[in-house]
This record gives sequence, structure tokens and C-alpha cells, in this order.
Amino acid sequence: MRLLQSTATHAVTAAMCALGLLCTATPAHAGPPVAASPSVPIYLDTGYSFQERAADLVSRMSLDEKVQQLRTNSAPAIPRLGVQQYTYWSEGQHGINTLFANNNPGSVTGGVHATSFPTNFAASMSWDKDLIYRETTAVSDEARGLLDKSLWGTGQNNLGPSKDDYGMLTYWAPTVNLDRDPRWGRTDEAFGEDPYFAGQMAGAFVNGYQGQNPDGTAQSKYLKVAATAKHYALNDVEQDRTGISSNVSDDDLYDYYTAQFKSLIEKAHVAGLMTSYNAINGTPSVANTYTTNQIAQRTYGFGGYITSDCGAVGTTYQSFPAGHDWAPPGWTTDRKGGSATWTNTATGQQVSGAAGGQAYALRAGTNVNCTGAEATTLNLEQAIKAGVLSEGVIDNALLHLFTVRMRTGEFDPVDKQPYTKITKAAIESPAHQDLARAVADNALVLLQNHEAGGDRKPLLPADPAALGKVVIVGDQAGKVTLGGYSGDPTKKVDAVQGVTAQVKAANPDAQIVYDAAGTSTTASGDAVLSDQTRADIRSADLVVIAVGTDEATAGEGKDRSGLALPGNYGSLIDQVTGLGNPKTVLDIQSDGPVAIEAYRAKVAAIVFAGYNGESQGDALADVLFGRQNPGGHLNFTWYKDDSQLPDISDYDLAPSGTGGLGRTYQYFTGTPTYPFGYGLSYSAFAYSHIRADRHSVDADGTVGISFDVTNTGSVPGATVAQLYAAGDITVKGRELPDKRLVGFQKTRVLRPGTTQHITLRVRVPDLAFHDGQKARQVVYDGRYRFEVGPDSATTAGSAQVTVHGSLTPHVRYVTVQPESVAYEAGDTIDLTARNQWIKDDTDPAAQPGRNMGVTADHVVQAVNDDGSFLDLSRTAVRYRSSDPSVATVSRAGLVTTVGNGVATISATVHGVTGSAVIRVHHTLAVSSSARIVTPGVAVTATTTYTNTGPTALPHASVALAAPDGWTAVPTSLATFSTVPAGASVTTTWTVTPPADTKPGSYSLAASATYQGAKAGDAAAGQLLVPYASVDDVITNVGISDDADPGSGDIDGGGQSLSQQALAAQGIVSGGKVVHDGLTFTWPTTGTGRPDNIVASGQTVPFTAEGSTIGFLGTADYGNASGTGTITYTDGTTQDFTLSFPDWWANSPSTGNDVLATTDYFNNGGGKVQQKVSVYGATVLLQAGKTIAYLTLPDVGPNAATSQVALHIFAIAVG
Repeated sequence: MRLLQSTATHAVTAAMCALGLLCTATPAHAGPPVAASPSVPIYLDTGYSFQERAADLVSRMSLDEKVQQLRTNSAPAIPRLGVQQYTYWSEGQHGINTLFANNNPGSVTGGVHATSFPTNFAASMSWDKDLIYRETTAVSDEARGLLDKSLWGTGQNNLGPSKDDYGMLTYWAPTVNLDRDPRWGRTDEAFGEDPYFAGQMAGAFVNGYQGQNPDGTAQSKYLKVAATAKHYALNDVEQDRTGISSNVSDDDLYDYYTAQFKSLIEKAHVAGLMTSYNAINGTPSVANTYTTNQIAQRTYGFGGYITSDCGAVGTTYQSFPAGHDWAPPGWTTDRKGGSATWTNTATGQQVSGAAGGQAYALRAGTNVNCTGAEATTLNLEQAIKAGVLSEGVIDNALLHLFTVRMRTGEFDPVDKQPYTKITKAAIESPAHQDLARAVADNALVLLQNHEAGGDRKPLLPADPAALGKVVIVGDQAGKVTLGGYSGDPTKKVDAVQGVTAQVKAANPDAQIVYDAAGTSTTASGDAVLSDQTRADIRSADLVVIAVGTDEATAGEGKDRSGLALPGNYGSLIDQVTGLGNPKTVLDIQSDGPVAIEAYRAKVAAIVFAGYNGESQGDALADVLFGRQNPGGHLNFTWYKDDSQLPDISDYDLAPSGTGGLGRTYQYFTGTPTYPFGYGLSYSAFAYSHIRADRHSVDADGTVGISFDVTNTGSVPGATVAQLYAAGDITVKGRELPDKRLVGFQKTRVLRPGTTQHITLRVRVPDLAFHDGQKARQVVYDGRYRFEVGPDSATTAGSAQVTVHGSLTPHVRYVTVQPESVAYEAGDTIDLTARNQWIKDDTDPAAQPGRNMGVTADHVVQAVNDDGSFLDLSRTAVRYRSSDPSVATVSRAGLVTTVGNGVATISATVHGVTGSAVIRVHHTLAVSSSARIVTPGVAVTATTTYTNTGPTALPHASVALAAPDGWTAVPTSLATFSTVPAGASVTTTWTVTPPADTKPGSYSLAASATYQGAKAGDAAAGQLLVPYASVDDVITNVGISDDADPGSGDIDGGGQSLSQQALAAQGIVSGGKVVHDGLTFTWPTTGTGRPDNIVASGQTVPFTAEGSTIGFLGTADYGNASGTGTITYTDGTTQDFTLSFPDWWANSPSTGNDVLATTDYFNNGGGKVQQKVSVYGATVLLQAGKTIAYLTLPDVGPNAATSQVALHIFAIAVG
């Protein structure tokens, strides 16, 4: 996998200075000549691969910095490395709709103002991959346009907290869970019920989104936008979704529920995945090594980044319905929900559920936590100490994250990239708005079109010039329903507006009557038609009844209760059709099928669409009046009613597991209202000359099915030619589907009498089924019928082909997953060994049909194209290092790290190569005689450079870069002719701060290199200039008086805790607070003056002694954690970790508890009814010592919008 380059150009110089590459002091002692340190760090050097650069960047971070990067929202900037604050969470399912880095839009408010296309469910009913590709090309243009610097402070943007930032380009789309049950609340986000169809249409989505060619090949080394396919996997029930398990056979898991993800990974090279809330066969998806690592990464070859769904890491340890009360094999849980503890059954070792859950999510491959609740330093240090995590696992997660960010161009010069020239002009451009209408036109499905009122022609299309009166009824016609994950487009055209515009344009004297008739999706009484409306209906030239679903019917977190028409639409249809006007159209816009058997005979025509975008009214009129010949086809089975559906939580597909019913067109045993693939046209089409290019083929072969499609109608039109594979095959112990979609093509618009010749090629290996016990794909021998037709139930003709033989396995992917990214010179890696951190963590007793003897936890794995893994102990493997001066690798697969730099370690099996990047370094340390310094007074710093490698380092040199205005002068040798293997060299330095140095934390950047080194070594030390008192660092107003609610600003957005609400909980301004055995003095609040510290690494004098130090505070924009330091009067130090949950969380996390929860908070407008909390945390002190100074964690520089901040209101020792 190629990884991309990071860090914004504007930060390069500062970052290089911080690394000691440009700002080093001149040594006072002469020495032997040395090789110059590389002028640019590897992570900024575009000559390296993106993955190599990401590995170098991650290796330079401290553990604290690494942990803070594991959150999706507002992962903090690392200024010394030139890393911007980053938010991974942006949304753009069918138009940009969520921008969590829209920090300064000026006066622009409301939802995201971007072009809103039809939902994926709706748009994919066009069956037009090119159209979807054009749509998402436009959406990604707008995503890039939102990074236009001129939008900062003037309009919505995705730049983050600084105009100088590169911006955010990871978007969480598309949703590709299958609509296997139409009651699922999120059907409108997905692409229908068939995995092949979803893979094809979502593949076009990803290709357009990421700036690739329509076939998935790259146009550039850069990603235009990073698409993230979700929700992996089996997230098809909303009710209690965070606490339920989706239980499924191993065969269905491969053949159906992950097949569309496989297609996106292999063909569209999707950049990201999102793991889901549900468990899969008892193991939480977010921590499931089988699905997330063995299947997605090692079988399907996924190499991008993986985020959790928001809060999903918490499902590992929380109790139902918030979670699964899970613990991995070998551990038990005490089932105490948010405060759960895991216990190792063999050793008695304990770890908090939050720490363990985060650890196992990282181990499985979920690289980043949305929104970061469990990703705290305290949790991960605890997990490392308990032996369930390593820093190497964290590094691997960050390698994936920073690789994808580099691929978007974040760390490269903007003038060298193809997409940075896109401007704000792309946002809601006229061309994009026209395209949204075109997609909506093609997404409409004509379900019925009978003759009406004695006319010897179908009711539609109607001639608008001949319409004197049109009556439209139903509230659906008077509003624009955009569907889930929609923005706030400037253009919104409802059905009434669309119809009115076209009728009035053709006949200005026409009368348009609209009556919502008291209808809605939630109404319980009958529809109400006025007498005038009734009269108008009787005399109308056309009547349109608008019904359907909306966000009140279903959506994220809410499944549909059933297929019955919601609200009082049935009453509306009955009343309107009872008035006897035969020229009636039923217009349905919904998120799936609704029960209409009782109404079909009452209307002449039925048109259907999913939520059809900003121009849905125009599109409806286009079809009603013939401007658009409908060509949409259903991507789902239109069931008659609930009796045709199994329980929604039943993930079985075949009849035997679903009470004889079967799911989807592949297995359904009943007769639906309309079959999968159904759709009518104003034209008619005939299929002829259907033939296969061979009568017999082996399992490795390809079959070409050719046929002609002719427009036999009287108007131009297009149709969708569909190809299904069916077989007269019986397999013992296996229920096979009746047929499967294996190809389709939308014709061009054919003039009457015109024929288009089509050939669809089918790879026989794609007809394979997974055999869980054999742990591979199998093509069954027998006779296959390749059926051609307009839908799954109608066969215009077929060709028979006999398939024989077995699949010949060929190596498809080789994956290399070592236990770490960063290694010291002299370390070894056995590529033939197992990686302990990816050991299978599923319950063997809960994996139906799976062969538990097949795992994929070796460092190197090779998988065949039939899904079978090779035994590499019996297979020739060729190993290679891209740079033997950094790492060598023996013929037996033993890597030895020898020198500084990055190396790509590859393994080749049968001509297929996989690789992993490692970063090798020697140990460099910097210390000082005193961490706390006085301005103008020199201190002694010491650098120690250790050769951990197997050979001597020639001509080594060490440098120390001090902050601007400081001096760092060596007082001993800083250059060395050689550093023998295993030896260390030490240099002392006199470091002097200016007399006018202000309080703060100042970095000493040590660097070292040697002749021939491909990269330098770096280490950072801190010198602290303390503030005069604690009062000097109390800079934020976090609490306001209810009489002046706008006087506080705890979060950069004008919100604050309420003084009165806190007092009601016993927390009184200026009063004493006893908590956790300590007595605190609460600050004086409500005056508009600062009352809390925003922890940003400040050092303050704090003289006290006791056994415990305590902190009262809170956090905003996510859980905040970091490492602080206590300096004792004897000069010794003690590091501690402080962590507070977000003030909206209202529940403790590891290492803290709740002090008080209030019912509301304040903002400039007054009270906001939302519970918020403040928390307490304690740290044990070293016995018998007196505190001299307290250095707070460096969480963030201030309280700002979308920036994590840790607030401290009181500190006490006792």
C-alpha cells in the first residue's frame, strides 16, 4: 500500500528547526569531519513513499502525542513537527453535509450549504455507474472547494482552527451495508439489497470521490478525498445497535455481508473503513480480529485506515444496550458498565474495561477512536502495563492514519498537487445543480402506467400544455425530504414547485391546486379533503397523490416498524380515488417499499423514488410530463407486507433459517409486489440473439454473454439490461440462491427501432461460494443458466454453460504485519513468527461454519485468490530490504536493523509482493541539571548518544538546538570519529535563557547523525520557566452567573457552567469543596473574571506536602488527558497522568470520578437544558517529600472551538 505525505509546507521550516536540522549551535570543540545530517526529515522528503514518510513522522512522537492522535475529532496539533490539528470526521454521503472543522465560518450559519444529490439508495436506482461517478466527482470538487483559504472567516469551510492549515479531507462515506431488510432505518444511505450491485455502484462512488479513473486506477499519487466505507460489518438493525450481536454463518459473512466491502477494497481501493457498533457472532466489530484483520486486511488486501463508529470502542465493555459486556478470551468482565474491570483468568491481572477495550480495538485494526473517549494516556499506559497492548501497536495505528493524510497532500507543497487548484466556485455551482437534477431524473422508477378514462394510451407522460387543472394532494408534495446525512442546499424544489413550473410554462392559464389534506407520516386521524379540493379532484386533468416516508418514519437509530404506509396516507388514497377521477398518479418517495397492494388498482400510474435530492420536484415533473423518459429500476425487492419478512434481527438469508421465507430476491420464496430490478419506461424494449461465447468452461475461465436490446417503442429511451446466473446445482448441506446478479449495463438512449449490442463478461471465479469448513471459495460443477432480462423475475432469454473443474489458486495478496514500526538498531524481527497482537480474539463456540484452525496471525501471510492461506513454512518466500544500510533480511526471514532510516521490508510469494515499513534509530537522550530554570541563569544539558547497533558508527556528531534567543554551547566533544557498537558518547552543553524569557515550556531539540546515515536521530527535552503564581495561569472564564450568561466561555463558543446550577449541587463560589478525602477551595465565580486554568504545560510554584494531590475540573470537545510533572524540593520529579471526560459526558473515565452534574449550562442566550459535569481526580505523592513546582499536562494552548481543552478549577493536597 502506498502512503502519502504529511505536514503543511508553512510548518516545514519551524519543524526542521525544532528537530535541530537548521538551527543547531556551532560546536566550540573541533573534531573530525562528519557527514551532514539530512537537510529535510524523511517525513517531509517527497522522494520517499508516503508510508515511509508516515513511519518516520510517527517515530518522532512522544507517547503522549501519539495517544492524542488516536481521536477522530480535534486530534491536537504538534507544532514542533509541523502537524496541524486534524478532525477525521466529515460527512458527504450525497453531498457535503457535516464539517467538524468548520471553525470560523464568519456569519454563515445553518447546515452545510452544498449541492444535495439524491441519496445513495435513490441515485443507484439509475443503475448508471457513469452517472454516479460524475456525481461524486462533483461532491469531491466541493469538498476540495471548502478548503479555499478565502472562506476563512467569511463562509463555511473545512480548514480547522487556522487559515494556514491544509484542511480536512477524510470523509465518512459511502454507507454500503446491504438493504437485506427494508425496515432497517438507514436503507436510504445504502445501495440496495444485492452485494454485486452495491459493489459496482459504490465502486463508482468511491472512484469519483477519490479522484480515480472509472476503473479504479489512479489519476495521481494523491487522493482527492479519502472515502471511508461503512459500517463494517453487518450493521443492519438500528434498535439497540450498540448492544446487539449480528449472528451469521461464515458462508453468508463472505458471500453476502462483506462481499461489497471486498469489491470496494480490491477494485476501488477505498481509503478507509469504519467498524460498526454491533458485535459479530459475539465479538464486538470494533475489536474483532477475524473480520477486521483476517478478512478485511489479510484476505481482501485492505491497507487503508480504519475508524470506529462514534462511541463504538465503548461497546466493548459497556453493558446492554450501550455495549456488549465483552471481554476477550482469557479474561472475564465484572459487567459494571462504564466502570467495568477485566480480570485475567490465569494471572488475576486486572485492567479497566475502557483501557482493555481501547487496546483490543487497536489490536484488531481499528486505528482511531470516534470521538476519543477511551483514547487517553491513562488508559493506554494501563493497557501497556497490563500486557494487553504495546507502543508498537499504537505506532502501527498511527502509521495508517498519517499515511492516508499524506495521500491527501497534507504534508506536501500545494503547488505540486492536482486538486489544490479547486476553489469555492465549485460549491453549489450551476453545473453541479444541473447534475443533481439529472441524477434525480434518472433515479425515478415508473412502477405502473395504465390507460385512464377511456384514453387508449397510458396516462403518462401527460402533456402539460393540455392540462387545465392539476390537483396535488399530500404533505409530501409540499416539502423537500433530503434523507439522512443531508446538508442544507440553497436550492430546494418540492413536487408542487416542480409541477407548477412546468405546467405554467406550457399553459400559463392552468390552475394548480395543492392541498396537504392534513396528512403526515405521524398523523393518526383520517386525511381531510375540503369540499373545494374534492370538487377540483373530480374536474382535474391530472391528480397527483404524494405519499411516502420521512425522517420521522425511520433513520439512524430508528428502524421502521413495518411496511404499512405511515400516517394517514392510506386514508388519503382511499378518499381521492373514491372521487372517481381515473387520471390519478400515485407518487411515492420513501426509503424503501411500502404496502400498496390495496391501492394499485385504484390509480392509473405509480412513480417511485428514494429521497431524490434538492431537485426532486423538478425530477418528478420531468418524468410526469415526458421531459425525462423514466429509466430507473428498483435495487430492492418490493415486498407486499410484513408477512413476507422474517424478524429484522435474523441475519440468515436462506429459507431454512428464515421460517421458509428467504431474504432478498436471491432466496425469497414468495411473490413480491415488484421484483428486484423492476422498472418501466415510456418505451418498450426487446432482447434477442442471446448467446454465450462457449458452451463449456473451467472454473478459472471467463464467459461472454452477448445479446441485442432494441427499442420497440415510439419514443427514445434507455433501459437496464440485467444478467443473472442460476444453476441446477445441489450441494449437500448448503442452500444456494435461486439466482445472482452477475452483470448489468444501462443502454444509451435508443431511438425507436434502434438496437444496441451488449456483451457482458463473467469471470467464473466470481460465481464461487465460500466454504467455511474448507476456508476458501469453491466453484461448483454443473450447468449454469445465464438469464438476460429487465428484472430478476423476467427472463427474456438465457444461455447455458457447463462449468467444470476446480479453481486453481493463485497468490492474490501478501501482507506483512510486524509488531512495531520503530526499532532500535540491533533489533531483530522474525518474519516467520506470529504477531502476538493480532491473535484471534473471537469465541470459538460462536463462529458457525468457520474453520477455527485457519488463522492469519503470522507476521507474513499469503492468501490465494480463492481465499485460502498458504502454509509459508512449506512455500518459497523471497525476502528483501529496500535499504540494507538500514535493515538487512536473511534468506530465512530474519530482519536485523543496522542503521538509521526507513526501510521497506518485503516478502514475495509466487511473484506477489507485500511489504511493511520500519523506522530504525539509535538511542539519543537529552537531560538537564535542572528542568526548571531562571531567566538569564545558565544550566547544564547533557546529550547521550548510544550505538545500539551491531557495527561502529563512523564520524558521529551531536547537536543541540535551543529556542530562539537562547544559547546552547558544547563544553565537551560533540563530534566523534567513531562510536563502537554498544558504546555511548556524552556531550555537555551550557544552555542559557535570555534574561527576559517569559514563563513557559521551552524545547531543547537534540539531534545526532553519523557518516552514511539515511536519517538522523532526535530527542527532545524541556526546560521550564515557571509562572510567579498559580493565579497567573488562571486565564479562562468557565463559569457564569445566570444573570449574565454570556460572560463565560469554557469552549471558545460562548458556553459556560452555571454558577447557580453548581451551587445547587453544593459547589459554591469561593467555598470549600470536600471530595475524594481532600478539601478544595472553589474559585470565586460569576464575576466575569477568569476562574480556571486551561492546562497547556504551564509550570507554577506549588509548595505543599501530603500523600495525595487532587484536581477538580472538566474538559470540552472530548475527553482530555495528558502527562504532568511534580517537582519536589529535593530536585526529584514524578510524572502523573491527568484525565477528565468531556463536560457533556456526565460519567467518569479511568482515573477520575464525577464531582457534580448540573441540569443546564449557560450561553449568551441564557440557559440550555443539557446536563454537564465537573470531575475530580487524585494522584498519590511520593512519601516524605514536599512539592516545589507543578507542571500541568500540555493538552492545548487555549479553549477554542473544536479544540480539546482540559480545565482545572481547584487543586488541593492532603
